[in-house]
Amino acid sequence: MIDSGADHCRREREEPLAREELDLLMGCIGGSPIPTFVIDRNHRLIYWNRALEELSDISAAEVIGTDQHWRAFYSSRRPCLADLLVAGSVADIPRWYGKKYIKSALIEDAYEATDFFPELGDNGRWLRFTAALLRAPQGPVLGAVETLEDITERKAAEEALLKAHEELEARVRERTLELGRTNEVLQRTTDQLSLLLESLPIVSYTRNAAGGYEITFVSNSVTEITGYHPSDFTDNRHFWQERLHPDDRRRAIERLRETGGGGAYRCEYRFRAADQTYRWFSDFWRPVRMPDAPTPHLVGIWQDVTEEKRIRRENELRLQQIIQTHKLTALGEVVAGVAHEINNPVSFISYNIPLLEEIWNTVAPVLKDHDNFARSCARRGLSPEEVLDNMSQIIQAFKIASTRISRVITGLKEFSRSDERSEKKSLAVNEVIRGALVIVGAQVRKTVSLIEERLADDLPPVRGHFQKLEQVIGNLLINAHQSMPEDRKGKITITTRFLPRLDAVMIAVEDTGRGMDRKTLDHIFDPFFTTRRDSGGTGLGLSISYGLIREHGGTIGVLSRPQWGSRFSIFLPVEGKQLPRLQPRLLLIDADASFLKDLQTHFVAAAAWLIKSPADKEGIVRFLDETPEVDWVIVAADLQTLAGEEVIAAVRRRHPLLHSVLYGPDVQDRRRCLPSASPPTFTVVKPFAMEELVKLIEETGRQRL
Repeated sequence: MIDSGADHCRREREEPLAREELDLLMGCIGGSPIPTFVIDRNHRLIYWNRALEELSDISAAEVIGTDQHWRAFYSSRRPCLADLLVAGSVADIPRWYGKKYIKSALIEDAYEATDFFPELGDNGRWLRFTAALLRAPQGPVLGAVETLEDITERKAAEEALLKAHEELEARVRERTLELGRTNEVLQRTTDQLSLLLESLPIVSYTRNAAGGYEITFVSNSVTEITGYHPSDFTDNRHFWQERLHPDDRRRAIERLRETGGGGAYRCEYRFRAADQTYRWFSDFWRPVRMPDAPTPHLVGIWQDVTEEKRIRRENELRLQQIIQTHKLTALGEVVAGVAHEINNPVSFISYNIPLLEEIWNTVAPVLKDHDNFARSCARRGLSPEEVLDNMSQIIQAFKIASTRISRVITGLKEFSRSDERSEKKSLAVNEVIRGALVIVGAQVRKTVSLIEERLADDLPPVRGHFQKLEQVIGNLLINAHQSMPEDRKGKITITTRFLPRLDAVMIAVEDTGRGMDRKTLDHIFDPFFTTRRDSGGTGLGLSISYGLIREHGGTIGVLSRPQWGSRFSIFLPVEGKQLPRLQPRLLLIDADASFLKDLQTHFVAAAAWLIKSPADKEGIVRFLDETPEVDWVIVAADLQTLAGEEVIAAVRRRHPLLHSVLYGPDVQDRRRCLPSASPPTFTVVKPFAMEELVKLIEETGRQRL
């Protein structure tokens, strides 16, 4: 069949365009930092990019056109993941990869796996690899593409973290496997490469390497990650720059301008998605000279690492909690040894002081009437009565000091002891509190004008030792009583509540005493740390209480503000349950949903409340009642249906110790014009850098759990 002249002309116009597109796409993939190879339906290698040459030390010329691609990964011939897909042998994947593979949730006919390859490099390499079928538009299989990522350093970091804490590392690995599946699919020569770029779960892009760094290509996966269409980036030269976070914009652009003649570059920044939330992007790029292109291009990828950064911050917080627990455990062992070593000589002293006193009481009357004793005293300018009185006082001082040392040793033993042998019983928490009030109530009421009891009815039972929990409550009440200033009567509030989401009973002892600064809070549970050393404090009460609550599988925390008071919170698992790990939380309140999401990306485990009606004010107070881990409330000044000052006032009436931040563009003027009886702890003018808010909270201090 002879083509018409019109068809011939059309093909002449289209073929150069197809070749140009092919060259551009081949350059993109060839310059991609992702190692990639492609095989046809006969398992012959048709593509082997530069990144894979560097990884495997095998040049493309050695293997293109052969079925020898296995040499890069294995010491003997065996199928790669791409081979199994081309052969239609999906059922054989478990035979070769065991449980190391998963089916891709993003791409049809694609599988992902992670494995260690001892033949790569000097000591072997860990690789994450993805394989997918390449199909013609009509459906038949053309071949398969396999992309690889070197995750050796990440694996080493995960193994180091595993040694610190198995549970923590397992969760990090699980979430890491869910993030950044950056290796996707190639398809046929022109259409194959185009489809690959469009279907990767990372965003591939190119931009001019000079001038304004205009973006010239963005893969279709950008829509899934950001909600924007690729044309939004290519049609508007300022689109990408305008959506960078204001705090990151200058740094990201300056980093882009540092691009030199070769090598790879990396930068992390926040990018505003179509839903107006900020996502953390990890941006990798390298300069590439495109075939027949007059100017160089930058070829790169964007990877969404928002979740990974959140997990990292959470892990850092938990690591500090683990360190504190291990420190107290080790200290308990040291304390037990010290107590044992001191106990024997102190017992000897305590036993002999009564004998010394008895001997002195026998000798003293004789000395009093003895002339030589009187003359000896006179020569030293002393009277016999003065000497006898001083000796009696010294013996009494010995007795007092010996008793006090014995009390300290008893406290040390109590601190280091973990008595699991005695049987625990089902207990009613409210009965424990009433028992403690019977014991210490009279003493506490000397400095306290009111002991308010907010004891919830029908609390589920907990399992433990009645006397030990009674000892903890009594110690907290005594501490609250001793924290009251001498010039005023204070108030103590005892609260019990069942927290279904934790399967735990909470006991809170809150006072209106002097409160504690951050430095004191950092050491409040350390043995021998006391602010009442001059008045006889040993610094063991809270240390012992900490150990007793831990013995019951619970957690004790403290929230305090100088001059406002303190709140000690005890969380005990209900019978038959286990208490989850607790950490301080923030409550973020705004009527702007996008800004709330932006705030949440900067704080671990922060709760967000989107204001919809004035009734939300009461709902917020109930939420705080049920979520005692919250220690800061961050509130927008303008909540549309009510003012932020109203929310803070409602929170302060119920929870006066919570720190609060009021933010808004005119927050300073509002505070001057509308003075509140319950002002916020801090005010922040909007817009503000998130890092400044984070620093403010960290420097002021958090609830210790």
